[in-house]
Amino acid sequence: MNASSKFWVTLILITFPPLLGSQGPPEVAWAFATNRCVTSSPVVYDSMVLFGSRNHTVYCLDAENGEPIWEFRTQGQVDSTPRIYEDKVYVGSRDDYVYCLLLGTGEMMWSYKTENDIASSPALSEGKVYIGSKDGNLYCLNAENGKLVWRFEAGDYVFSSPAIQEEKVVFGSLDQYVYCVDAGTGTVIWKVYTGDKVYASPLIVGNNVYIGSWDDYMYCLDLYTGEVIWKYKTGHNIYSSAAFYEGRLYFGSVDYNVYCIDAATGKFLWRFFTQNYVTSSPTVQDDQVYVGSVDFNVYCLDYSTGKEVWRFLAEGDIECRPAVTDTHIYFTSCDGHLYCLKRELSTVKVVSSPEGGEVYIDGEYQGKTPLEKSLPPNDHIITVESGKEVKTLKIVLQRDETEEVVFDFEKKASLQKYVLVVLGGAAVLFLVYWVLRNRSQP
Repeated sequence: MNASSKFWVTLILITFPPLLGSQGPPEVAWAFATNRCVTSSPVVYDSMVLFGSRNHTVYCLDAENGEPIWEFRTQGQVDSTPRIYEDKVYVGSRDDYVYCLLLGTGEMMWSYKTENDIASSPALSEGKVYIGSKDGNLYCLNAENGKLVWRFEAGDYVFSSPAIQEEKVVFGSLDQYVYCVDAGTGTVIWKVYTGDKVYASPLIVGNNVYIGSWDDYMYCLDLYTGEVIWKYKTGHNIYSSAAFYEGRLYFGSVDYNVYCIDAATGKFLWRFFTQNYVTSSPTVQDDQVYVGSVDFNVYCLDYSTGKEVWRFLAEGDIECRPAVTDTHIYFTSCDGHLYCLKRELSTVKVVSSPEGGEVYIDGEYQGKTPLEKSLPPNDHIITVESGKEVKTLKIVLQRDETEEVVFDFEKKASLQKYVLVVLGGAAVLFLVYWVLRNRSQP
């Protein structure tokens, strides 16, 4: 897009800003009560949704209607988020055990006892389970039988949930370090000291590791060396784990804000202020950020501007990472419920004549025409650039609506050609008149 085009798009966005105000929250499809605080994040798999509760139970529900499929009782709070691997469910409990359950029935296949409680969520790779414990160890277990493969002793509680890539296991500890160990042996590859406890879980994208610390910084580390590429300071502790989308990093802070920064440079892009701590980890999908707050709200924000699309008020803290599908949004709350909200996206179809025009939606490049994209129901600015011509249109999408937007550049070209022909003809007539007039004069 050339400088002139950018100027007009910017002017239109200022005049008609998308997502001017918050709309009403989606309808509740169903809610399931556990009668105790829930901080475990829901996991959707096929037609099931799984999560744990502080009532000592792991639940598997029908994702469509919330009806229980099975329940598994432990002897402690279940803050760990279940993970699914080869038709089995792996989860930790504050009764000190790691459990392996059959996905279809909830039957226990094995359990492994650590030396203290477990809030960490497991990671699975190559037939192995990796999970942290309050006893200060990261455990590597055989996923089939639960036998210990190795354990790595950190200096303090491993609350952080590990992430794995290229045979490297990365996690944080309350001893203030971020560790990277060999997935096969547990040998330290590198460790990085932060200025405070590390509760957050790492996110690995390409060669970068993103992880927050209670020293108020979000870190970007090199996966291979642990070198600090950049770090970004917030106003308070970071408990939230980051999400990556379209080159941006999203996370919350105890300073009440949701942050969006450039994932490559750590440059600030926007922040959204809630009314309490943001310990929830965001989920970003279809250009929307879903994140909870201790102010009892789950928020839906525009990914590029941070403007609020809607909020849903529960009756307790929301500390989980929401799970989002094409049709529903699932999240847990300390009011004891798992909520399922209906998710209604709209669709815009952008066509142009001639085809191949470059499409910008709300100032962001999307591709060439013909183009179809799911968007949140709200105001949007559609811009198409074809050759040297730029056309822009503001649309208002209703929930569950499909709208086709047509940009015809050929009509303008035809009109221009017609005008040129008319002007050219007039010029010829004038020239003939002038010649004949001059010839007739003595």
